[in-house]
Amino acid sequence: MANIHRLGDNNDQGNGGQQMMSVFGGIDADPRGENFFDMLKKSFCPKLKLLSFTTIISALIIILYFTMLGVGGVNKNDRFLSVYRSTLNQFGGNNPNDVKYNFEIFRWVTSLLLVGDFYNLVIAILMILICYSILEATQGLQLAIIVFFGAGASGALFGDLCNICKYTTYSETFACIYACVGFLIGYIILYWQKLDALGEMKCAVVCFVAIVIIFVMMFTFGSGQNSFYDNLGELGGFLGGLFIAMSLVEVPQSGEFEAICRKVGYGFLGVQVGLSIILLYSLQCS
Repeated sequence: MANIHRLGDNNDQGNGGQQMMSVFGGIDADPRGENFFDMLKKSFCPKLKLLSFTTIISALIIILYFTMLGVGGVNKNDRFLSVYRSTLNQFGGNNPNDVKYNFEIFRWVTSLLLVGDFYNLVIAILMILICYSILEATQGLQLAIIVFFGAGASGALFGDLCNICKYTTYSETFACIYACVGFLIGYIILYWQKLDALGEMKCAVVCFVAIVIIFVMMFTFGSGQNSFYDNLGELGGFLGGLFIAMSLVEVPQSGEFEAICRKVGYGFLGVQVGLSIILLYSLQCS
């Protein structure tokens, strides 16, 4: 481990490599002194605190879910402890029709905090605790908020464009989860040249991110999401997180490669959001 720190002190690629290694919560500790649960926490929930963005958002999603059940009742014809679609709409679910014709764009944000049934509540909270605790610990509060609400809202917007003629209401919480997945991939792309300084550990970093991505996809696709959930919104959230990472992540002593990545990130993010808004409010259902 000492070699990693010396690389970070002596050259610009080492600085980037050392910062990238902070994805591993226990990188500065002796892993032989960790038990299994310490390893899980440091790898998947580093620096998780009682008062953090990740825990506050998770608590808010849980509170809103049970509030919807209390107000609208349980839909016994759907999955276990499922809410009614009318209740989801009442609380601010993403309804493309209301967004387009009533200009209720607040739904791009409120729908990020709403889930429709108990099983997906458990999956969503688990994924948020893993993904956003990593993001918040390594990149800070501000960027975690930007990814959750910014990339998540861009995913909801993209979902509205793709579902423009579907008069229904969606939960977009999983768009935020895939936004974080896209962010991790964009992070790897932006730091790709800097990771050369890590030598063999470069493979370990890439594998770690790949494991997180596979873990998220396995649980979300395997959850049997019902019609409340917008797969196209998840794709939009993924793209938003990818472009935000390429645009906003700070890389020590950036070079030409990082500058190109930033231009690509800003450009495609602008195209995604701008073109989605233009098409959403100009296209009509046939």
